[in-house]
Amino acid sequence: MNNYKLIKTLSENKTIGEDESTRHLSELADAKISLIKVAHVSPINFLSLRERFGQISDQYPLPIKFQQLLQTMRNIEQMYWKKRQPLIFDIKTNSIKILQIGQLLKLDKDLYEIKILNKSIELIMNDIPIENLPQFQPFQSKLPAIFESRIASIRNKLDDLVQKVHENYLRLIGEEAFLECSQEFKIYYPAFDMNLVLDISPAQLPFQIYSDEQRDQIKQILETTIKYFNQRSVSFVYYNNLIHHLLNKIPMNKEIMEKSLMFLIKIQPDFLQITNAKKEQLKSKWIVQINKLSTEQKQIESLKMYFY
Repeated sequence: MNNYKLIKTLSENKTIGEDESTRHLSELADAKISLIKVAHVSPINFLSLRERFGQISDQYPLPIKFQQLLQTMRNIEQMYWKKRQPLIFDIKTNSIKILQIGQLLKLDKDLYEIKILNKSIELIMNDIPIENLPQFQPFQSKLPAIFESRIASIRNKLDDLVQKVHENYLRLIGEEAFLECSQEFKIYYPAFDMNLVLDISPAQLPFQIYSDEQRDQIKQILETTIKYFNQRSVSFVYYNNLIHHLLNKIPMNKEIMEKSLMFLIKIQPDFLQITNAKKEQLKSKWIVQINKLSTEQKQIESLKMYFY
């Protein structure tokens, strides 16, 4: 087949193909087009995360210091449920817990009754009839209703403290309209720093928990720690490095130094905290984080309420 015949054959095949592919179009002209009825589609109701997954959180968030205070109260209430008798706390070994009990009494003076013994305190629960308590269950997620009610009451008081500061903050930045959203979804303004909420001054007990010497040592540790972080321009350091630096700057026994530093961490967790402290983890791997907004004056003023 020469080139002319080949081109002619390809041209004919192409024409036939086009005719076949478009043949159905001519048939549509004679066909009766029937209406296609589409079933009514109901609109999709877009549910919020709360409606789809339940309450994401039915409570406001709390500053770390208030979380720890609430957990201390829960532990005390659970211990009372277990022992069903007044609790005894040695002053020397439970100083931080006794300070926290003082904070709880500042929120509700009728929560506990305290009796001073020789070197300890006796803590008596008010308004809890022991004879009506159910059998103690160590792995129960919730305490009996009477304990949960007491904890909820303190929780509400802590929420009120944070909310008052939050409302003042919104007025200050001109975002009062956010308050409605805050109340509906139990959230705070994204830029709001909960550490702005002042700590609770403990109810003063008729004895001195920390001596004047201990107070001065803790103050010195606080000042040196802040300077150490500022000089290094960091927010995280290894625990051992911080202890080593403090021992070089302050003449103190290592054991006392560590106890004093842990006092700061436990009593002011919004200022200083260990980010990865676990029971099975060695201290050499602990990492200490500081709140870079903290100042010596602010933290010293905050500490004063614990020394009386």
